[in-house]
Amino acid sequence: MKVKRWISLKQAEEYKESVGWVGGWFSNGHRWKDYIEDYKEPISLYLEAIRQSVLENCLRLTGEQHQYSINGIPLFEDDTVGIFTFRAWGDLMAAIWSEAENKNYSYIDFYM
Repeated sequence: MKVKRWISLKQAEEYKESVGWVGGWFSNGHRWKDYIEDYKEPISLYLEAIRQSVLENCLRLTGEQHQYSINGIPLFEDDTVGIFTFRAWGDLMAAIWSEAENKNYSYIDFYM
């Protein structure tokens, strides 16, 4: 699975399939392994695709940017979109960047 491109929420409404959920549990001391172990395939494949794209493009999007910017929603190669709550997006970004930088982040660091 790969992220094809990053689109707006308005553009995402054109796609039938989406993945996403609520969150807010990721806190200091957690790393990617703590995050990803809660998800099974196929969801874990989408999350890994987001992680890869975020790291390749050095994206540090907040939940607000995820939902309201013109390029905050991941569109996957199977035309599924990833739409998350602010907290769930914060969890995802905290998991990605805490691992990449070996630094403690929580979801609130990427909330708004």
